[in-house]
Amino acid sequence: MALIQSDPHRWPTGLLLLLLGAASIPLWAAPPAPAEHELPSAIDEASGLTQSDQHAGLLWTHNDNINDPGSMQRVTPLVHGIDHEGRHLLSLELDGVTQRDWEAIDSFRIDGSHSLVVADTGDNRDSWPDYALWFIDEPTELPRSVTTHTTTPTHLLRFSYPDGPADTEAMVVDPHGDQILVLTKREDPPRLFALPLSARQPFPDEGSPRERLASAEVHEARLLGPMGGLAPTDPINWLLSPLTGRQTSLPTGMALSPDGRLLAVLTYSSLYFFRRDVGERWSEAIRQPVASRSLPRIEQWEGIAFDHDASQLHIVREGTGPGTLLHLEVPEAARAKHDSQTAEARELD
Repeated sequence: MALIQSDPHRWPTGLLLLLLGAASIPLWAAPPAPAEHELPSAIDEASGLTQSDQHAGLLWTHNDNINDPGSMQRVTPLVHGIDHEGRHLLSLELDGVTQRDWEAIDSFRIDGSHSLVVADTGDNRDSWPDYALWFIDEPTELPRSVTTHTTTPTHLLRFSYPDGPADTEAMVVDPHGDQILVLTKREDPPRLFALPLSARQPFPDEGSPRERLASAEVHEARLLGPMGGLAPTDPINWLLSPLTGRQTSLPTGMALSPDGRLLAVLTYSSLYFFRRDVGERWSEAIRQPVASRSLPRIEQWEGIAFDHDASQLHIVREGTGPGTLLHLEVPEAARAKHDSQTAEARELD
């Protein structure tokens, strides 16, 4: 997607001067520079990211379908494991699955097993009646060299939205609430929905990929509420906003801290942090972020993951080369408030 579709030569002179001098405007404090690494060449359309719940040094990511996600062209559905420096460790091929437009992945523990869930929820044209979440087991051991293993999903959750199709790139598992959270992208404001983990059903043993998907019951996502406060976070974004509209503030990923309290939302230009206090509903917590920070540059940032202690975030973007994998610190404004309350949140949503 083209983030900015304007001719810079036609911008007003005054605006150009403001942009050139924005670096000297002390409106926002510059955040610490993130550590940058390079993703493997096989991951050129990174579209989701999660920290393994089982292996501390492992991140899981994947490509989306192809540059035209509306196409049904057959691609190999692969989930890739990398280390924190971007080195390729292994790949998992999902058997019995047709990859339409994968946009997010999360790692969690359920029924004593370490699992991954992959969200096939992208819909740039708002043309699909329903969407799919694929559940697979994480491997218990990592290989000594890069290999590809074939695995079959253990479960499937097929769902729709109550008022029609919606493009969705952000998804997390909220194990404390026994639910999955999905955040719409191309709405103003974006809306947060929930699906119960109990709605997942065993993956069929037989049939073509389309037959197996078609056999699943479609569940309706439950609206939790609109997400507020996704506003420009630095001078450049603020000055560009009349030209780009909301393009740079569209949510492309979410991550939930291990204790289920701090929700990070990723956009093309910024990070936003929402905290749910003890006894608070998500519908209340997402009204306004408790902290935000700008990213190094406006890019197609697509995947985000907390580390195990919620002090750092890992982020991936589409494309190849240096800077496709970032590690950055969670802002003190979010971390201090988060760390000051250690009581377990009572799940209401």
